[in-house]
Amino acid sequence: MSLLVLVLTPDNPCNTTITNQETEEVIFHVSTEHDSKRSTTFLKDANGNTLASWEWHDVRSDTVKLGDAEPVPSSAWLHKSIIPFVDTVTFKDDTGRQFKWKGLSGGAQLELYSQDDKKNPIVAFRKSLRFVNRKVNPPVPDFRPATLILDPRGQEIINLALISFLMLEKNRRISETSSASVASSLAIQTDIRKLV
Repeated sequence: MSLLVLVLTPDNPCNTTITNQETEEVIFHVSTEHDSKRSTTFLKDANGNTLASWEWHDVRSDTVKLGDAEPVPSSAWLHKSIIPFVDTVTFKDDTGRQFKWKGLSGGAQLELYSQDDKKNPIVAFRKSLRFVNRKVNPPVPDFRPATLILDPRGQEIINLALISFLMLEKNRRISETSSASVASSLAIQTDIRKLV
């Protein structure tokens, strides 16, 4: 089995269509519904069958429902490292195999490793990127879409890998946005003090 490259269009873990890069076949849909009380994200297969859903929470863990199972706090399934400054999250599949996501800190890109191979990721996320292609003359603007690259072991647990990735990436982006907002507000306060 070769690598499977999934393309996320757009690069949004809460609302995206996920296609097979090679065949361009739609494999999954991710959508988020908002109402006055909650936001809930749904992962559905190409036929519209719900594979998982998770309800967002600001203070406590999101609540995740995997397939027909009862909803549980995401912290019961996705275990964050308790060691300071270690940006990893682990989970187990239904056979007890353990997997570890690395790269949760700002600016990093998520990669999933199996317990028996800590050097080669089984799933790797690559953010979308706008760039100038200088390999052609004249240089032209170009775009690389967001992708998830799965090796054969990653493909074995594609649903769990995708669900955990989407949940973690959503939280990572919210955290990055919050940090940027705080930093910019502090910078504005400093600039205002200089004027006074």
